[in-house]
Amino acid sequence: MLKTVSITLLLASVAVPAHARLACNGEEVDGWHFYCDPEPVKEPELAPPPPEPEPKAEETPKEAEEPKELTATEEIEAFRAYADELKHRAILDPTPENVQAYMEVNKQMSQQAARFAAVWQRVLFGAPHLDANVSRPLTQMGTNIYQDQRNAAEQAALRRAAQEAGLIFVYDDPVDCRLCLAQAQILDAMRNAYGVEILAVSTDGSPIEYFPNAVQNEGQLQALNLVDKPRPFIAIVDPASGETQLIGGGLLTEDQILERIYVVREIPIGERFE
Repeated sequence: MLKTVSITLLLASVAVPAHARLACNGEEVDGWHFYCDPEPVKEPELAPPPPEPEPKAEETPKEAEEPKELTATEEIEAFRAYADELKHRAILDPTPENVQAYMEVNKQMSQQAARFAAVWQRVLFGAPHLDANVSRPLTQMGTNIYQDQRNAAEQAALRRAAQEAGLIFVYDDPVDCRLCLAQAQILDAMRNAYGVEILAVSTDGSPIEYFPNAVQNEGQLQALNLVDKPRPFIAIVDPASGETQLIGGGLLTEDQILERIYVVREIPIGERFE
């Protein structure tokens, strides 16, 4: 009994005043508490997750590029390569199939060439300025007429050259230069046929048949820059200006001499084959 009273008194002596309250974790609590609940352990704050990348706008798929149109040259080269491949395959492995494949493409090429030639011909009919037959006839009769006109023009050019300038024939001793003697014979025939004067010039003073009045070079060739030309040779010399036009060296026939004088004297450079 005494023990019970003692405990009661002890409790009364430490009783909390009515106005006093127990504070746990910074907050007042009611009732009898002998201890406070432990403060909850704060969990470490996690870093916020990175923002999700914004969805990319769906890329529109690239439209398939249209095949590039081949140029005419590229198309021809591709076809040629294809034909060559068939030909080489047929040569290396001449089976009936391989040979026939090349024969087929060869026939195709022949047909294409024939179509081209046919169109070319029809265009030529309608465009006479492109037709070589206009200026140089292809028929036998046209060729004869053309040649007659050309001969007359060449002979006229020879006569004008002899009158306006002068023709000289330079030779070496005919004993050593047999071509010089043959050239003298040709020039003598032309002189008589066309009535032109030709002056023969000897490099060493030796005489030559057909030209008894030949003169010896005494510096004239040096003055005309003709001393180093191979003999025999023919040139047109303008005595007033001293200008020379070489016709050629070596043995020249009458036709060659006429043609060269006509070209040199009558046809501007670049217009002969127009």
